[in-house]
Amino acid sequence: MCQAPTAPQPKPIGPSTTTTPSRTSNLLRHASILIPPFLRHNLLTNQPPSKKKTALLLLVAVLLLSIAFFSTLYTFHRGFRRTIQFWRGLAPMALQYKFLKFKSLKIDRVDDAEYQRRIAAFRQRNAPQLVDLILSLGGIYVKIGQVMSTIGAGLLPDEYVRALRPLQDGVPPKDLDRISKIIEEGTGKKMTDLFLEFEERPVGSASIAQAHRAVLRPTSSSPGEREPQRVIVKVQYPEVAELFAADLANLEWATYFFAPENMEVAKAMRKRHENELDFRIEADNLRRCAADMQRHGVEPSLVRIPRVRNETGICSKNVLVMEYLEGMALSDVIQEEQERVARALGKEDAAELKRAIMTRMRDHFERGGGAGDGGMNLLEGAKMNLLSKVLGPAGGTLLRAYASARNHVEDAMLALQRTTGKILAEFGGKKPLDLLEDGGKSKAKRANVNLSKALKTLVHVHGIQFMISGVYNADPHPGNVLVLPDGRLGLLDYGMVGKLSRKDRQTVAELILALNSNDKATAARIYRENGYKATLSNGLQVDDSILHRLATFHLDKIDLSKLTLDNGDTIDVLELLRGTRERAVPSWVEEGRRLGGLLQGVCVQAARPISLAKEWSSIAKDALKQK
Repeated sequence: MCQAPTAPQPKPIGPSTTTTPSRTSNLLRHASILIPPFLRHNLLTNQPPSKKKTALLLLVAVLLLSIAFFSTLYTFHRGFRRTIQFWRGLAPMALQYKFLKFKSLKIDRVDDAEYQRRIAAFRQRNAPQLVDLILSLGGIYVKIGQVMSTIGAGLLPDEYVRALRPLQDGVPPKDLDRISKIIEEGTGKKMTDLFLEFEERPVGSASIAQAHRAVLRPTSSSPGEREPQRVIVKVQYPEVAELFAADLANLEWATYFFAPENMEVAKAMRKRHENELDFRIEADNLRRCAADMQRHGVEPSLVRIPRVRNETGICSKNVLVMEYLEGMALSDVIQEEQERVARALGKEDAAELKRAIMTRMRDHFERGGGAGDGGMNLLEGAKMNLLSKVLGPAGGTLLRAYASARNHVEDAMLALQRTTGKILAEFGGKKPLDLLEDGGKSKAKRANVNLSKALKTLVHVHGIQFMISGVYNADPHPGNVLVLPDGRLGLLDYGMVGKLSRKDRQTVAELILALNSNDKATAARIYRENGYKATLSNGLQVDDSILHRLATFHLDKIDLSKLTLDNGDTIDVLELLRGTRERAVPSWVEEGRRLGGLLQGVCVQAARPISLAKEWSSIAKDALKQK
């Protein structure tokens, strides 16, 4: 039996009573896992949260946004990431030092001997960490470490100076593929089109660049030079320029917090390093300085400045090609002499000798500094005391001669050993001794350099540049100076070049003569008239004696002897230096004290302290005649 079709039910009119989840509510439910439990109920039920909960919600949102913003900056902004790395490494050491000082003096109330022992242990422990931080950051931090390892001898704690000194020899290099890419991108040419040979291992790797030996491919544009030319190719790391601003800002803030008296130095550092990042400027500096030194008769007779080689158009902002000079770094020459003298004194290595040198140097500075009796005479020990008593001031010179003669005997024995090895190899099939198995030290020994003469040449040439030419190498640390086989010096790295006006050169010359004659009133007057201003944290007035001692540090010698003020009182010089706040520093003072500090530091490192004013007095007189 058929049923009648069911009539369709009419649809109810009005709002539906069934609830279908909306897209919004679904999103809220899925996102609820990110919402704090105490806020979930309010958001999902559309109930208004309390003011307290609203404030807490805003705080959480701000925190999450801040974390996201910080993470994005750290990931994509190299300067910001570098700033975090800098402070993450430096801040713990600074805070540990502050806490150690506070605990020792305020809580434990230890005597001075125990306090110095704790501080020395802290420095010994943290100095390698500081060097590791510098190496990990690279760039300008390495450059500053090199400078401090040179000018800090006798002034900075010995633990830091010794830890920083290896930076003079360079830093770990970049791989050849990266260097080749920089050269090819800068020139638009393949390496094989530019060079016949290009050594994979760099001859030096510095703070902002590294240098490779190479042989230029002859070009038709240089018909007079068809022979392949041996050159040095200096390649800058591109990231250095990118991180320059962040690095300098970090250093300025660190100086502001930990050594505010040196803010003027930090600001001048920024200006000085800007031009170093463009190798085209360095090429111009090389040409100009070479021409100036030729005009003044010291190049090539006393020094050699490498010639720029740009026949193939390879030189650019990041690449510089120069004439190759064969020689030893001055830092290696100093190290070799100290090792020879150490062996002559019966010591295993030069480490103990260097500690003795620094101790005697400090004593020498506390007696007034300046030129010593002759280098190694400053050393202590039974053999040196005997030499001094029997031979007088010539003892140090004779000891160096003895060490050199002993070295020649060792070289002769080594040569005999090698010859014997070759004969045995021919007749017995044995491998001859490798000529370089001693790491190249035999070559250094054979140099037999007159180190005192080399240092005098270095100081003399920079005096001519500073006071007569007005264009000078502002970075003559031992790693930038070669001692050539014939005894001349090779002056490298003209990326950091200073320039002085004629007026400033005349002022420096007048100051040098005043310092050489110990004319305190004239030295103080020159500083005042040229706008040098400083205040002392202890409230003392900056009188003539204080200005004269500051000028002495800047452009004469390291003098740590007690200072007698104009009113008859005496003060400790290191306390004076720590308490001095410079308010205005003329540019020639800033440039002069950096150059003077580097030259003094090199000589101190070689155990031959100098009086810069004495060495430069004849040059100063010539400079004043140019009026």
